Amino acid sequence: MKTPTKFLLMIALIGFFSCETDNTVIKKESYLEYLSDKSIISIKIYNHSIWISSSKYCDTCYVVPHMSYIPTIEQLTMIKDSIYDYDEPTIFGTPNIDSKGNLYVASNNVLYKLNNINDYSVVLETGEFNFNSFVFDKDDNIWFYGYNGIAFWNKVDLKIYNTNNSELPSDITHGLAIDNSGIVWVTLDFNGLLKIESNNWEIIPNSEIIGLTDISYLNNPIVDNENNIWFNVFSPDTNSNILFYNGVDWNYQYPRQNNHFGHLTIDSRGTIWAISDKYDYSTFISSSLAYYNNSEWIEFDISDIDSKVLTVNADDNKVYIGTVKGLIEKR
Repeated sequence: MKTPTKFLLMIALIGFFSCETDNTVIKKESYLEYLSDKSIISIKIYNHSIWISSSKYCDTCYVVPHMSYIPTIEQLTMIKDSIYDYDEPTIFGTPNIDSKGNLYVASNNVLYKLNNINDYSVVLETGEFNFNSFVFDKDDNIWFYGYNGIAFWNKVDLKIYNTNNSELPSDITHGLAIDNSGIVWVTLDFNGLLKIESNNWEIIPNSEIIGLTDISYLNNPIVDNENNIWFNVFSPDTNSNILFYNGVDWNYQYPRQNNHFGHLTIDSRGTIWAISDKYDYSTFISSSLAYYNNSEWIEFDISDIDSKVLTVNADDNKVYIGTVKGLIEKR
């Protein structure tokens, strides 16, 4: 029995179009598109990888009737060779790196060693000690700081310091940094600065820091490549909120003319950046960005960015700018 010619032609056409469909590759969205609806909180560059901590309003989360805020979802995303991977569970902050190149991340008073974006293991639980972040010293011991004191972990014992068992004048701390000579600097709530050098504690009160009064405090200490220490300042009595300390003198900094306020961060090369925002009353207008080079501030053009800038990092090839509407890359 002969097969009708029309039937054979139909089979051939179906086969042809089926092959065309099977071979069609659906292009995946880029990591810039993937992050475009998220607020980029922090960016870490390490070993040709970029680790991004982001936040997004959760439209599907249940909200108790008397609650007046919308819950957010925190997420960690890794980008390498233009391929991105992300972790579903809530992980706060971006990884910190020890001297051997190991990555660690924290969430809910638990410290994890991070082998990959979805591969991590618990290394320490701090129990009732709540910490905001952690810093490695030169021996890879870890200092923690938060709102109920500071803590030190030598990979064996965890020692917690507070107003009951130490010289701390305040349990609330606003930042911790370790300089290139191993000195630990802790910013205290309305009580100046704690300097820990070779286990010797020294409190530098507000009265000894230029521009500070009893209603002032320092936060966000950052150490640059020259071992200078930078601080953000909370004070109604200064005309700048960026303070620079070279070990001898205190100096306020002005990263932009007619705009003396900014949030400090440091990139992977050790360059200090200042992010400033301009408001018309309470309405956000624009952000500005400047970096510090050879004792002067140089403005970085972000006039084409119409959203609020939250953070920045840079390597030798690109500047990565985190905004409330996603990640932006500039060369």
